[in-house]
Amino acid sequence: MGEIVFSAAMSHAPHITGYADHASSEVKERVYAGMATIGERLRQSRPDVLVVVSSDHFHNLFLDRMPAFCVGVADKYSGPVEKWIKIDPFHAQGARELGQFIVAQAYEHRFDPAFAENVVIEHGIAVPLKFLTPDYDIPLVPILQNCMVPPLPTLRRCHEFGSFLRGVAQRSDLRIAVVGTGGLSHSPGAPEAGDIDTKFDLELLSSLASPHPESVLDWSNEKLDGAGFGAWEIRQWMTALGASGGGPAEVVFYESVPEWETGCGGVIFGTQID
Repeated sequence: MGEIVFSAAMSHAPHITGYADHASSEVKERVYAGMATIGERLRQSRPDVLVVVSSDHFHNLFLDRMPAFCVGVADKYSGPVEKWIKIDPFHAQGARELGQFIVAQAYEHRFDPAFAENVVIEHGIAVPLKFLTPDYDIPLVPILQNCMVPPLPTLRRCHEFGSFLRGVAQRSDLRIAVVGTGGLSHSPGAPEAGDIDTKFDLELLSSLASPHPESVLDWSNEKLDGAGFGAWEIRQWMTALGASGGGPAEVVFYESVPEWETGCGGVIFGTQID
């Protein structure tokens, strides 16, 4: 029987690498160290496959085709599509069989995701991968969640999808790591870009580290909107929480970085053993 051996969530702002030196050296070093720590802990868990759950920033999906969930089912993925984020071009082996298994199982468990072979890797996955698997040597299943075009899947629905992924792992023979990427507070490209809602970010991290991290599932859309439309991406954090089985999170790092237009954070969830 397989299992979820690691679950985490982290920011994926393109400025983290693309405009790294716009932040102070101290802030950059703390964020980089935190992301590297999550990567080290992931690799120590010895996963067979890494599932990265991210939003798509109109490189694969657009206004006319935006499923709630889209599962990658390719043999290989290449990126990054944005050259300006200053990550060298790379190829990552895909875990086609697991991707197909996720889709087939979803159809039997009240989910109806789209699936795609031609998924290009953009910053939502590329930035985290640089720190999680710098050698790109863990087979990958990318899952794209709609955090861009309302109506959006609810926080609770994303958590349920994570719980579903936990069940998929148990029905496989694989050691699976799940990382949700995105957030925290930010409004990229908007007039208010650079305004960080530190209060929102710290409340989120505190809630996830509490004995009842699922309390975040009751947060309203209005609460997320107040932290910027980029905060919609905490849906990926809820998916990773669901995959973990609901254990409290260890907060690894947090920095409010106006120069990167993002509240940058990362957590490792306490993966429960059933």
